Amino acid sequence: MWRKILLAWLGLLPWAAHAAEAPLSVHFSNAEYAPLIGEKLRYGGIMSRLVSEVFRRSNVKVRYSWYPNNRAIQLARNGDVDGSVGWTPNADRQRDLLFTDEVLPFRMVLFQRRGERYPWQTLADLSRYRFGITAGNFYSDTFTQLQDKGVLQVDVVGDDISNLRKLAAARIDLFPMESEAGMLATLLYLSPSQAARIVPQERAYWSTPLCIAISRKHPRATELAARFNRELKKMRDSGEFSALLARTRQEVYAALERRQR
Repeated sequence: MWRKILLAWLGLLPWAAHAAEAPLSVHFSNAEYAPLIGEKLRYGGIMSRLVSEVFRRSNVKVRYSWYPNNRAIQLARNGDVDGSVGWTPNADRQRDLLFTDEVLPFRMVLFQRRGERYPWQTLADLSRYRFGITAGNFYSDTFTQLQDKGVLQVDVVGDDISNLRKLAAARIDLFPMESEAGMLATLLYLSPSQAARIVPQERAYWSTPLCIAISRKHPRATELAARFNRELKKMRDSGEFSALLARTRQEVYAALERRQR
């Protein structure tokens, strides 16, 4: 009898340790990247809701503020906010930021004008074309190397929507963006005639994890990442994460459809 009680008590220790964790509050920057992130989207977007729920289960409350793309990541790097949502790790960012485990996969494709052909095997094959890119975004190590060497012709602007409009107007030829986000952005922010000119290529040129970036200047950065990763794994293992993702995606799109009517 006593042995059973002892085993039961020992089994409760991990739960008790997590429950005893001090509550924390964090302030994260968010940029616009519908449907994953968006100030006017339900829940602040699909990824914002997922992040809030994972952190809630680890006794961390998240507050979001919204900024232009490049400012959102720079505020986190400078330590002016505690972190930022929806970024992929690279060597440069990791100097200032601690990245969590993957929250969502990120599939980058090239957007182009409908009816045009851009055959390629590697990105270097596209050297004669004009790319648009958004300040603060990372487009893969390969893309950065080709850009730095002058192999790729690159025009930089402050936001993705401007790049999509430039693409529709034939001021650039190609624009790299996550497939779902790019298609939704054309529908939400471009005129019907502009949106009709733009299509994504089927082939992804790069796939990468999308994570939470936590400022290394935060005194409890390592603890925040550990709490998040622990609860994220538990939700994945139980199936709760995939269920929440599917439900949130449906609700975010339903709210968008109602708004468009």
